[in-house]
Amino acid sequence: MSHGSMRRWTVPRLVLSVVVVSTIVTGFATAGGSVAWARGATPSAPTITQQPQPVAAKFGKTATFHVKADGSPKPSLQWQVSSAGGAYVDTGSPSAALRVPVTTTVDGNVYRAVATNASGSATSRSATLTIVVSSKDKKVKARISGLFDKGSGAPYQLNQAFPTTPTGELSGYAPAFAGIVVNETWAQLEPVQGQPDFTPLDDSLAAVTAYDNTDPSHPLTVKLRVFGGFTAPTWAKSLDGSPISVPGDSTRPAGGTLGRYWLADYQQQWTDFQAALAQRYDNNDLVSQVAVTSCGTITAEPSVMDGTIVTALTAAGWTQSDQVQCVEGALGNYAAWQRTPIDFTMNPSPVAGATQTVVTRCAQTVITGALPLCILDNHGLTDSVTAQQASLYASIDAAWQLYDGAVPVDFQTIGPNGFNLCTAIGIGVAHHAQSVEVWPPGPGYSGFDAYTPAQLTAWDRALTAGTTPVCS
Repeated sequence: MSHGSMRRWTVPRLVLSVVVVSTIVTGFATAGGSVAWARGATPSAPTITQQPQPVAAKFGKTATFHVKADGSPKPSLQWQVSSAGGAYVDTGSPSAALRVPVTTTVDGNVYRAVATNASGSATSRSATLTIVVSSKDKKVKARISGLFDKGSGAPYQLNQAFPTTPTGELSGYAPAFAGIVVNETWAQLEPVQGQPDFTPLDDSLAAVTAYDNTDPSHPLTVKLRVFGGFTAPTWAKSLDGSPISVPGDSTRPAGGTLGRYWLADYQQQWTDFQAALAQRYDNNDLVSQVAVTSCGTITAEPSVMDGTIVTALTAAGWTQSDQVQCVEGALGNYAAWQRTPIDFTMNPSPVAGATQTVVTRCAQTVITGALPLCILDNHGLTDSVTAQQASLYASIDAAWQLYDGAVPVDFQTIGPNGFNLCTAIGIGVAHHAQSVEVWPPGPGYSGFDAYTPAQLTAWDRALTAGTTPVCS
């Protein structure tokens, strides 16, 4: 036989052997003697037979996506995720069920599965993971929208007691205001350690109640702001050492003293004081918000301190890291407030990431179910936005958008005058403000009394409606 003949026989023999092997592997005799063929025996590319569906889950739970695919041989599966509109990347999960722990970082993520075998691949439809906002608002007091009277502000810089809240300054302005800030000092309310005296606060709340009774159609609600810092009681300033002396300057001619507010002993006393306040006022519906003032010195804003203060604190052992740690732990000081939202003033921090950490922790209270509910706030609102403020506002906007507008936002104007209040309120609205604190009339300056009741009423209505006010 020639070499060419051998070639002619080789191919048929191979074909025949393939047919026989295929028959042996895939065919089997039925009871009737006929031949049945095993499903999927013939190689085939994958197909998706069950598509993953969108999942809405509560924070702290686990979201599960499911997919099914057919093909021969049986395809392998690989889940992929896209975050913030980015490219899909593998999750490392090769099973038909993908389980995702629900944290704030996964809200809005999009998931899909890729089925692959030797004959090809198939990609499922995409499915979105959405965090379900907590239903805890059923327990929390209603959030208040509109303009707030900031209330008296000078004494906290001079270590003086606040007077009974002066509601008379709102005479003639009732329709324009949703509420008023009641300011008190820690020294007023707990002059002796462990022996709170709430008489000054009760007197201020009684004054607001009396005011509301004169015009029940336009009642005021209360934001409570209790200052520590220079106005902490002497016993608190003496914890873990003598009070820290701060030299006088133009705002504090006589100087003042501070306590070691960043240390554990002081923090514990401040937390205990908040617990005593909450026990008495958390169920008082007149008090609609409580301002967070932890770690503050000269004002309620923990990032506001002048060079004189920094020098004195540094000499006493304070560091910038202590300040960051104090601020980042401030939510814990107010844990006893279960029904009353807390208003947390944010300021751009010189420490990278510190402000963002606080914004994130505050915003997360909306979805975690943890109480108290935290309101994002800033006290630098004016008729323009600096680069520094723009960065903070962008963080607030991002948190607001992440949770579909469920994060409450408040502002306070930067001062009593020197800017256009209507434009400032418009900027607040653009950044999702529900309320705006404005400065009252004061010694040597005009506050909201620089505007007519009609103007303020119109701006209050725009703020409440979430629309830009018309400025004339």
